[in-house]
Order: sequence, then C-alpha cells, then structure tokens
Amino acid sequence: MANTKKSVAREIIIDRLLRDRRGYTAAEIAEKVNASLEIDGFKKVSVATIRVDIENFRNLYKQKIEVKRRSYSLYYRYEDKNTTVYNNVLTFGEIKHLQSALQSIRFLDPIQGALIYQQLFERLRKLLKMDSVDNPFLIYETIPDEHELKTFQAVYNFIYTKTTALIRYKPRGSKEIEIIAFPYFLRQRKYKWSLLCHDATHKRPAEIPLSSIIQVKTYDAVDFLPNVDFPLKDYYKGRISVKK
Repeated sequence: MANTKKSVAREIIIDRLLRDRRGYTAAEIAEKVNASLEIDGFKKVSVATIRVDIENFRNLYKQKIEVKRRSYSLYYRYEDKNTTVYNNVLTFGEIKHLQSALQSIRFLDPIQGALIYQQLFERLRKLLKMDSVDNPFLIYETIPDEHELKTFQAVYNFIYTKTTALIRYKPRGSKEIEIIAFPYFLRQRKYKWSLLCHDATHKRPAEIPLSSIIQVKTYDAVDFLPNVDFPLKDYYKGRISVKK
C-alpha cells in the first residue's frame, strides 16, 4: 500500500469510489479526491496522477478493475462490488471530526451523567490514539449559514492545528484591524458566530464576529500559545442543567 499520508488519503477515497456500481471517470475521481485532500490539508493532484493510482490498484494491489466507455468518457469500477483494499478505513478528515465529537462528549459526560458516553469515548480514544487532555473547541446550537461557512472552515482548521493566525477584520462602524491571534474556540450566541482568541498584538482576550473577518492566514513568526483566556469549564457553569 501507499507509504505516505497523502497517497493513503487519495487511495482511501479512490477505493470507495471504485466500489460504487455507478463507476466514475478519472476526472470525477480527481474532483472528489481533491475535495477530501483539501479538507485534510494536502495539495490537489492532477487527473494524470489519479490514472496512475488506478493502474497501481490494478498492478500493485492485483485488483480487477472494469473500464466502460460511455460516450467519450471511460468509467472505472471494481469488477466485484465486494472488492476493497482499505476495509472500513476513515479518512484523516473524518478522524479529525470524530476526535472533536468525542472530545465534546467526554467533556459533557460528567455534567449529563451518561456513563455510556465515557465508555464509548475511552474505547475510541484508544483506537484513534487521541490526546485525552484536549478540550472541544465548538460551542454551538446550529451550523453556520453559507455566507459564513468559508470563514468558519478556515478558522476551524487554525484552531484544530493550533496555528498562530494573522487576522484582518472590520468591526461594524470602524476601520479595518489586523492582529496576530491564537485562535481557541468558535462560539455561537443568538445565532451569531464568533471566534474566541487571544489578541497577541494588544495582549488581551478577544471575541471577533465571523461576519467581520476579511482574511485569515498563517503567521509563523510567533509560536502558538495555549488557551488561558477562556476556561471552558467555567463557561458551562450555570448554562447546562441536569434533569432529574
């Protein structure tokens, strides 16, 4: 099998698509693979690379692949629908989201008193080699709307990877501001999303509405500092009640 994370990430998606009885062209496979690679933080690949990958499935992994021509396009799929190279494997992006969900479950478990959550978390934490001291970083009721989703995804990745950010934003009625920030949490309050972060430029905690953010980019000159501004356990005190 592939020996790099990027190759494995590609092959997991290709393997899934080849199992689909619909069949996919190399261009369609490339489009779906690149969408997944982008989420996982990898660079996009060309259609030519996908064709090489398909040949590797055939020659290196000894899988029988059916090729059918429809109009001017070639469609690829496994001859046997039960064929697979990666059985029940998650992509890196799926593992990240599962980790985040489990971290949230772990934190809420003592409050809700649901021991089944803790048992499930411990089993999956060991399976996925999760960091047991991490905190969840989403506080929300509903997902962001389509206008904020792009900014949400960008900020989400900065928080997850603990990366220092250079953020340019424009508060309502004010001039544009640019700060160096350590992003910690995404919070929704009254259907409005905001970023909770440490403003390293002015050395203070900050809450920035996602709707005001113009640009977020990596700032490598300053090391990321862990959260000390927003103690999450204190945030939940008085906000979550337990029904008896």
